[in-house]
Amino acid sequence: MLRIAYHTLGCKVNQYETEKMREAMEGAGFGTVPFSHAADVYIINTCSVTHVADGKSRAAIRRAIRQNPKAYVVVAGCYADLEPGRVRAIEGVDLVVPHSEKEAIPERLIARFGNPKSQIPNPKSLVRPRLRTRAVVKVQDGCDQFCAYCVIPYARSGKTSRPIESVLDELAVLGEFGYREIVLAGIRLGSYHDGKTRLPELIAKAAQIDGISRIRLSSIEPWEVDDALLNVITLPKVCRHLHIPLQSGDDGVLGRMGRPYGASEYRRVVEMVRERVPGIGITTDVIVGFPGEDDAAFANTRAMIEDMDFSRLHVFRYSPRNRTKAAAMPDQVSDHEKKIRAQKLLELGKLGMARFAASQVGRVLDVLVESGSGPYKYLRGFADNYVEVRLPGDASLRGEIVRVEITGTEGGVCTGVGS
Repeated sequence: MLRIAYHTLGCKVNQYETEKMREAMEGAGFGTVPFSHAADVYIINTCSVTHVADGKSRAAIRRAIRQNPKAYVVVAGCYADLEPGRVRAIEGVDLVVPHSEKEAIPERLIARFGNPKSQIPNPKSLVRPRLRTRAVVKVQDGCDQFCAYCVIPYARSGKTSRPIESVLDELAVLGEFGYREIVLAGIRLGSYHDGKTRLPELIAKAAQIDGISRIRLSSIEPWEVDDALLNVITLPKVCRHLHIPLQSGDDGVLGRMGRPYGASEYRRVVEMVRERVPGIGITTDVIVGFPGEDDAAFANTRAMIEDMDFSRLHVFRYSPRNRTKAAAMPDQVSDHEKKIRAQKLLELGKLGMARFAASQVGRVLDVLVESGSGPYKYLRGFADNYVEVRLPGDASLRGEIVRVEITGTEGGVCTGVGS
């Protein structure tokens, strides 16, 4: 049996696309091995959101080649799309695939190596996904926002949305497989529109599927949060959690970034969300060191983060990307200063995470158990508001949603007992 190893970098959309490749290849009779093992074929689904992601992508490619120099190496994803020449220049790479051809990778491999089952794999084949206890489902692709710092629209410029019937069919299969939580994902998820259905209607219909207990959204832009979305967030199956990127708390920086809102508008969105959905967890992204971000601008961002009380904070150091407007902007911030600013925000993020966890003490939360932790039979999982919870219990509960009384915290993690 031909052995295929997969490696994914970057976003949930990439995770989903790799999973679809694996399902198709296993449906055709090919085997799967861990990426750390010797394989006959390696598929690396790359990311290019920062220069660090570029480096990790190249490192993964070279690791595959080292593990088996005779293997057939396939490279796809944003880095492959944006820098195909650099990828092809790596000795040992056999196939570089742009986004527009990614779905055809299984067919191309079958054409090259033959089909163990002598049949074309059914795209709806019932190969069980190997994702975690929650399953990611891509419903939208592409972005046309072209923020000044972001290279992704150059790799995924055309916005597309899956027909709602296709999405609901996949969710029904995942429910039959026993997945209790699904994550709706997209490059610009809030722009989902299949020609007749928008995101809120999709969420409402997804909530009606038997077997699915929780629906989570991957990320939503602040200008895409409206009454229709908040109405469906209050449905019992929809998780009380939104990831709403901030990027900066300074109006001048936001303007240079090309973000279509100011700090006060973002603040009003968050206040509206919290008023409509009590107990919701709001997580965010922030970029430090964007060109022209002086001490006063950074102080505005820091003050806003202190005020907003995010339950989780992802901090990125600005990374100049070829093709983007920001790469040529004056007043670039030094790497040293970016590092200092990032560390300051990370500390604020830890404090916010700890405060949100402490606010859950005394509550009873529904926790999706994801894993065990060590010999003491502790389980780890997440509540619907994306607070992490640790509790004693047996590993047989993995994949189940259990009621947990929160009795304390350790840092930003809640501790509790089954109720």
